[in-house]
Amino acid sequence: MGVILLVLVLLVVGLEWNRRRQPYPRETRAGRTGVQDRDLERVRAELRAAADRES
Repeated sequence: MGVILLVLVLLVVGLEWNRRRQPYPRETRAGRTGVQDRDLERVRAELRAAADRES
């Protein structure tokens, strides 16, 4: 039982340490970051294309 608990504790500590080392995603502050949202651009283009087909 003790070995399993030790492995779980080490796993949680390792995952937390790794998460803190990751540079992204960063916490965003108020305002824009200047990064383009390509998903938003793609969705807008698809909606325009769908609207053109219906017209």
